[in-house]
Amino acid sequence: MIQLDVELPDRPGELGKLATLLGDAEISINAISAESGRGRTYMSLIVDHPARARGLLGKAGYPCAEKTVLVVRLADRSKALAGLARKLGAAGVNITSVIHLESIGGHAQLALGVDDLAKARALV
Repeated sequence: MIQLDVELPDRPGELGKLATLLGDAEISINAISAESGRGRTYMSLIVDHPARARGLLGKAGYPCAEKTVLVVRLADRSKALAGLARKLGAAGVNITSVIHLESIGGHAQLALGVDDLAKARALV
C-alpha cells in the first residue's frame, strides 16, 4: 500500500482545497492522518490512485512524497499494538507513521510506515 505524505499551510480552507483537488479528479481518500505545527500541516493520505494523486498535488504546489507502508491486522484489544511495536523496536525497526484503516470483526487494520520494510514484513 502506498502512503502519500503532503505538506500544506496551516490555515483555514487548506484541507478543503486539497480534498476538492482530489475529488474533482475522482480520487478517493481512503484514510487520512494530519498534524499541524509551526505554521505547516503534515498530512498522510491513503488514496485509491496514488500516482495520479501525487502528480496532481505536486502540480498544485503541495510538496508530496510517497512511501510503501506495511498493512497489519491486529486483534482489537488492549496491548495488541504495544506488543507489535515492542517486537519491531526490539528488532531495530523504527515506526515512522501509523494510520488506522478500519476495525471490523474484532480486528484493527493499520498502515505502518517503517524504516526497514523488509525486516518489518519478516517479523509480522
